Amino acid sequence: MKLSIRTKLLAALGLDLALMLILGSFALNQMSAMNEEATFVAAQTIPSIDTVNTINDILLSYRNLQVEYIINVASADKLRIEGEMHHLEEDMAKAFITYDHFQLDENERATFEQTRAGWEQFVTATHTQFIPSNRDSNTGNVHPSFSRLAPLYDNLLSHVRQIKQQSQQRATTALGRVRAAYDASRLVILSETTLTIVVSAVIGLTLSSNIARRIRKLRDATMAIAGGDLNQTVALRGSDELQLLANNFNLMVASLRQQHLLLAQRNTELSESLETQRKLMSDLVQRKQAEEAADRARATAEAASQAKSMFLATMSHELRTPLNAILGYVQLLHLEAQIRGNTDMLPDLERIRSAGKHLLTIISNILDFSKIEQGKMNLEIDTFEISSVANEVIGIFSPLAHSRGIDLTLICPPEIGLMRSDAGKVRQVLFNLLSNAVKFTERGHITLTISHEYHSGKAWIFFSVADTGIGINPEQMGRLFQAFSQVHHNTFHHYGGTGLGLALSRQLCQMLGGDITVESETGKGSVFSVCLPADIGTVQATRQTHVLHTNGNLPRHIPGSVPSLTPGEETAVVASPTSMTQRDA
Repeated sequence: MKLSIRTKLLAALGLDLALMLILGSFALNQMSAMNEEATFVAAQTIPSIDTVNTINDILLSYRNLQVEYIINVASADKLRIEGEMHHLEEDMAKAFITYDHFQLDENERATFEQTRAGWEQFVTATHTQFIPSNRDSNTGNVHPSFSRLAPLYDNLLSHVRQIKQQSQQRATTALGRVRAAYDASRLVILSETTLTIVVSAVIGLTLSSNIARRIRKLRDATMAIAGGDLNQTVALRGSDELQLLANNFNLMVASLRQQHLLLAQRNTELSESLETQRKLMSDLVQRKQAEEAADRARATAEAASQAKSMFLATMSHELRTPLNAILGYVQLLHLEAQIRGNTDMLPDLERIRSAGKHLLTIISNILDFSKIEQGKMNLEIDTFEISSVANEVIGIFSPLAHSRGIDLTLICPPEIGLMRSDAGKVRQVLFNLLSNAVKFTERGHITLTISHEYHSGKAWIFFSVADTGIGINPEQMGRLFQAFSQVHHNTFHHYGGTGLGLALSRQLCQMLGGDITVESETGKGSVFSVCLPADIGTVQATRQTHVLHTNGNLPRHIPGSVPSLTPGEETAVVASPTSMTQRDA
């Protein structure tokens, strides 16, 4: 039966694997047996020998205390020795209990019982004969009771030595079994390893020589084809992959011969088309000249855009100078009113200062937009309270909302906490969104909702500005965030504005690692949702335009939705046409 190369290799691999599995199974079995023997030695034999040594040491110490009891004549010394003998008796009892728990054969168990009985007899004789006879003796001479204990001591010592010999014999036997198992497993492993190597070498050499011989034929034919001999063919026997390769090679050579004939015909056709190619080259030169003219026009347009950005930056800077002076004078008036005690003027001065800062922000929008276009916008990262920024923005727009009959509401949970980002940029975004909401709402409701959520282990802050204004047509959403563009054609004449706030707000949000989304319906209002990371991280100020594109990776948040807060967990600031109060939602 003819087999493919893949089948032959798989068969050889299967044979090697079978041999290795047999080898591994036997080795595992032998290692398990050795482990059991080693475990027995570690858990039974060695501890039993240690316990027998302990029993022997206690027996020797006890006998030495008897001798010391006779030698010492002071009553205090005799009492001390009796106490030490009592402790040794307790230690001996513990040693007997420990040894009794070991796995002992019948001979070891019998010897152990004789040893324990002999010890009890020896201790009884000590307390009933030896100690009473020598307690009141102060001569330092050996009493006959000590000599009567000698046979008991010698018999007990003989039993202890016998136990020790039995434990050592058991350890020697266990180690012999481990060594025998090791020698047997080593012999089998070496034999099977040698057999595996020999079988693998025979199969490998046979397959490799056969494959190499047939590949050489293919190589020789390939070299002949490379030399221009298109009549070369390869004849191989077999039905494996190399035979299939040889057949395909012959088909390829036949195809090359056919293609060679066609190539000669094509050369004639190509020579005839050279004139046509020359004409096409002339057309390409003209097209290249047109592309260069287009490049020059594009460079001119970019220069004009740069000039526009420079003009916007210069104009914004010139407007900021007198406005900063006005804010400075207001600050001085505020300080003077505080000094003179005119506290009734302080709220109005504070509103003038806040409105001036808002106007300064609008002017700064134009300057920031030009900075972004020129790649000069910087970030000032700091930690700030979210509620403070929100209350400041609401306080600025409260008088304007009040004058237009709008209920301006802030929903912010007390535990909203801190945010690490650019507070000025966040405040600027909220200014722009609330400014648009107030501008396009007449006698309605505007709500600024702040919430926080966790997505993928990261905290996000959501600012949602919902209004009941004129809304936005779905067809007009496409140019909503374009610079200097307004959605409604009559917006500029009726509402005013530069059409720059939303475009700048989106760029600022993207610089801060977030984005703005919007949902709106004509005549029913709009909801602008800002998603920003609670901690922007180590964002470095850059001299290049740095806009972060979200690619849909930011957490989704339904615009206009209010987080589910239990009563007493959120505080709302409301500015209505009649009053502005602070209440618990």
